[in-house]
Amino acid sequence: MARIPESKIDEIRMAADIVEVIGGYLPLKKRGKNYQGLCPFHTEKTPSFSVSPDKQIFHCFGCGKGGNVFSFLMEHERLTFIETIKSLAERYGIILPKHDSEADSRIEKLMYANQIAAEYFQKSLSDKRYKERIETYLLTKRGLTQETIDKFQIGIAPDDWTGLIRYATSKNIKPLDLEQAGLAIKSDRTGEYFDRFRLRLMIPIFNITGKVIAFGGRALKQGERAKYMNSPETPIYNKSFVLYGMNFAKQAIRSEGSVILVEGYFDFLSLFQAGIENVAAVSGTSFTPQQAKLLARFATKANLFFDADSAGRSAALRSVENFFNAGIEPRIVTPPTGSDPDSFVREKGTEGIKELLVNSLGYLRYRFGSFDFSAMNMIEKESSAREIKSLAGKIDDPLRRQIFVSEAADLTGLAPEFFQSGKAKVETTNRPSEPTRDMNIIEMEFLSLFVTRPQLIETVWSDISPDDLHGPEHGAIYSLMMEVYRATGEINPDKMIETVKDDRQSSALAYISTLEWGEIDLSKVVREYRQTFLNRKRNKRLAQLQSDFAEAEKMGDREKALNLHQEIKFLIDKKLND
Repeated sequence: MARIPESKIDEIRMAADIVEVIGGYLPLKKRGKNYQGLCPFHTEKTPSFSVSPDKQIFHCFGCGKGGNVFSFLMEHERLTFIETIKSLAERYGIILPKHDSEADSRIEKLMYANQIAAEYFQKSLSDKRYKERIETYLLTKRGLTQETIDKFQIGIAPDDWTGLIRYATSKNIKPLDLEQAGLAIKSDRTGEYFDRFRLRLMIPIFNITGKVIAFGGRALKQGERAKYMNSPETPIYNKSFVLYGMNFAKQAIRSEGSVILVEGYFDFLSLFQAGIENVAAVSGTSFTPQQAKLLARFATKANLFFDADSAGRSAALRSVENFFNAGIEPRIVTPPTGSDPDSFVREKGTEGIKELLVNSLGYLRYRFGSFDFSAMNMIEKESSAREIKSLAGKIDDPLRRQIFVSEAADLTGLAPEFFQSGKAKVETTNRPSEPTRDMNIIEMEFLSLFVTRPQLIETVWSDISPDDLHGPEHGAIYSLMMEVYRATGEINPDKMIETVKDDRQSSALAYISTLEWGEIDLSKVVREYRQTFLNRKRNKRLAQLQSDFAEAEKMGDREKALNLHQEIKFLIDKKLND
């Protein structure tokens, strides 16, 4: 493979959000500025694995492993650095330098084909043949603004059997590429290609980084058998892993810590347009474990906001264990009969939505809240208990399962034993106590100052050398910090991790980067640490001089003893005056 330019590695580093990547492997919950979870590199029951979205690093306070998004994948997936770069580039739609890999070339072609298709569908919106129909449907019936139409790149597939094929051919895309991208179909009878989508409103489906990977087509012609038709699955589109709108909504979802899950494209578009941006759509698919894991990277609560009688709500509720297993609390929003998110937000606005969310119900309360268990006969109680027990048995995490069972017992008045699935009980352990504060910790805090405010390193490097730091790897890290700062004027732990010599340095640097400083005068703090190190150097020198003085007196070397005494006095006086 051709050498990957540093600029491409930086581009991938910027695109690959570490919370998002690591969140695909384990549930992470927000704790202050950072995210925590159970470490994937050792067995533990109390989360000690921390991920920093600001610094783009991870560190486990239990086993000590740490690094950036690249080192996480290399360790977890046993990949080489080049394999890691390729994997992330493919995931985030970043084109690497040309090489001989047919698979990578194919992915590039499919991504490009979808990009050109989106361009073609958007251009077709201005076709006079469809202008009135589009304005009536999108602007009047659906209430979308031109800004929303442009932002989400909504377009139209003309009533033309080969319109896209001709346009794509002019952009050097072959019909075979369109077929593999799910945009064209080859006739078994004639061998000719024709467009898959015709006379349909086209809604691009994006991956998490905003690349178009598929389309949803809404019929505009009366009598079509399929009202909605989505792209088939392709090498770049697996519907089980995709939630519509996540690329637009992920930051709002993370900020809110919750997501509003709706069923259709227009439910999403109407809510997002109204300013409710922590929303995603399942788009007609059953809710999958992969989609739950995707949401869990950003949220701990999901409000299921579907039509009361919709197939989407039924499917999501049948798969409710996916929410629990991903560490998400599912809550059910109950709109008025005959209402859906699209119509409701246009009628009641954001305040109406907020009121619905406040009145949402937890799954058990929604499913069994209206039941009077005291009035049930034995068979009815048994049936309800079996349903709850069956769901509890699908919740993998023992603590979540125990909480679920406790809530079921409180709600039903039945003993918790009714709902036990026979899985191992959760064990509780106390967190290990904080380590004793010593010079090792002081050195790490000292180094963390330069991660927080790099320019402070200029105030100490003439007095404090790498040899003055005695903790494991601290001298080497301090030396690297000085080298990097002199060369670039910054200290970026995410980039530095790639240059350190071994895993111990990588882990130590990751831990140092997790240390936070509040709103205090860091210039004063660094002066205090500088003085601490100077005192340690002086005390060490003083101890050595005193030992040499005692040895000189023992040997009767009065001249040497006198010189040593004067140096000792000088150091003691300086220490007292500092």
